[in-house]
Amino acid sequence: MSRKSLFLLILIAAATIILYRWADFSFDWHLFFITLWNVHPVWLTISIVATFLTFFIRAMRWQVLLDQSKFVPLGPLTIMNLVGFSAICLIGRAGEIVRPLWLTRRERIPLTVSLATLVVERFFDSVMLVVMFGCTLLLVKVPTAATGTVTLMKNAAWLIIGVSAVSVVFLFLFRSNIDRIVSFVPFARLSLLLRSFSDGLSFLERSRSFGLVIAHSAVLWIAIAFQFWFMLLGMKLPFSVAAATLVMVVTAIGSVAQVPGIGGGFQAGYIFCMTTFFDLPKEQAVATSLIAWVSSSVPVVVAGGFYMISHGLSLKDLKAVPAEQ
Repeated sequence: MSRKSLFLLILIAAATIILYRWADFSFDWHLFFITLWNVHPVWLTISIVATFLTFFIRAMRWQVLLDQSKFVPLGPLTIMNLVGFSAICLIGRAGEIVRPLWLTRRERIPLTVSLATLVVERFFDSVMLVVMFGCTLLLVKVPTAATGTVTLMKNAAWLIIGVSAVSVVFLFLFRSNIDRIVSFVPFARLSLLLRSFSDGLSFLERSRSFGLVIAHSAVLWIAIAFQFWFMLLGMKLPFSVAAATLVMVVTAIGSVAQVPGIGGGFQAGYIFCMTTFFDLPKEQAVATSLIAWVSSSVPVVVAGGFYMISHGLSLKDLKAVPAEQ
């Protein structure tokens, strides 16, 4: 079986659930299948390379977050990101815990410190998504019919900004008042866990580290936006970088709800964005959503799986997590 045939079979298998729920006798199957075949492999390959580059950028940010606890080389951190995001693709959002668990097991860093860095990462990711959403609305003209949807998204963005601002203030206060906080905690074990979690926020006390985390977050999401742009060009959709960024933001929001193994939220967010903001025919939106999901997820899962198999590892190995230090 050729690679192109295998690629098509994967797309069709993933499409079954979506198309079943999209039951509509007016569905143009000819346009759907033509869209699946109408791809530009060079641009899709470039987008896959860009996807792997984002893991390295994430590793650079993670290294800064961990700097005060322990220096971890970029190589192992990049691999941990690859394996962790492979797990998210396979088992849904429950896979988020894989990266901190793997870090704790491999580098003997307390689990609470690892979890603290994950919380901080997701906080900055949320802020960057809101900022990029605001910027794209200034550059992308959306249909008049979508004004109500855009208004709702703007309100949600302001809510996210408010929650993010409160969260960062809370983290600063928690870190700077940890001694006072634990003095009111009657349980020694809980006090130890709180102090350990606070250690994972030590970068907040160093303006240089804080600035580096912000800079790495900005570079990361710019790289992800370009990865989406390359991917859309690979599907022969002549979108601008700003338009591709809007697609990326909505798809990222949809990805919060992931069904293990098949995505779901990713495709739903993508289809919603394409049909609502860019008037793409639903058949083309569904087909390109599958191409986007396969090109974004399958290479990551294959690379992560290859690494684990070649090193004799499995997700069960994460059960052997060392106790808090």
